[in-house]
Amino acid sequence: MRILILFVCLFLSGCASTFSAISTADVISTFITGKSSTDNVVSVVANKDCAVFRLFKGEAICIKTQIDILMEMDCDIYSWDMQDKPYCRQQNN
Repeated sequence: MRILILFVCLFLSGCASTFSAISTADVISTFITGKSSTDNVVSVVANKDCAVFRLFKGEAICIKTQIDILMEMDCDIYSWDMQDKPYCRQQNN
């Protein structure tokens, strides 16, 4: 039944323009921030770094922000590994 309603709505000109505006907003948001508008709204509400695509990778949708992780680590020098995970680097003397 939901699919039928969706198809009927898509064929109505008012709904088609609404979906087009939402799609355009998502494309612009993804281009600028690397996240969809949904990801950005969820991130603001949860006060975490959220991305729905992580669900498909078997990961949690929301994670701590990089700033929170770095503040908890309290390193003198930070580095990132190949998986983009931060770690404390030893200082070369």
